[in-house]
Amino acid sequence: MFITFKNKLEKFSLIAVLIGWFLVFGSAKARSDEELGQIALRTQVKLNTLHNATSDSEKIRQFELLLNDEGFLRYRRTYINGKQEYYSFNLMRIQTIDYLGNTSSGDLSIKTFEDDVIVQTFNDRSGNVDSMATHFRLPLIGVEAEDLVALNNDLFEMKRLLDKNK
Repeated sequence: MFITFKNKLEKFSLIAVLIGWFLVFGSAKARSDEELGQIALRTQVKLNTLHNATSDSEKIRQFELLLNDEGFLRYRRTYINGKQEYYSFNLMRIQTIDYLGNTSSGDLSIKTFEDDVIVQTFNDRSGNVDSMATHFRLPLIGVEAEDLVALNNDLFEMKRLLDKNK
């Protein structure tokens, strides 16, 4: 009878340890995923707010900038003449982030390690393009130093969390 009780106690202890490990590490991943979602949403809102749709010589009719919690940034702009440009890359591939300009306007330049930025054009008079690039450029307007610091920190924090969750 004592041996049976001891075996049940050992099984219970093992189960308790496993549940404890799951709660500690499982909840950490859940917190990490939740944090990724919050950072992605905050960064997407900030980029959409600061985006300068009137910077190009051809006016942009509409644009769509999405950043999801899996680290994919997708940007599509449609010009008045119907031409569309589409860019996409994963934040895991970011090497550097620079800003070229001043507080009134400039370009956020994101460099990747290799040809990691998907570039596609549609309805282009000179022909549609489907290629890869090492840079992504986003025109911004009304940018303060705090905005740039926040964007830089959030993008690299997402990259860190994504790398941690691999």
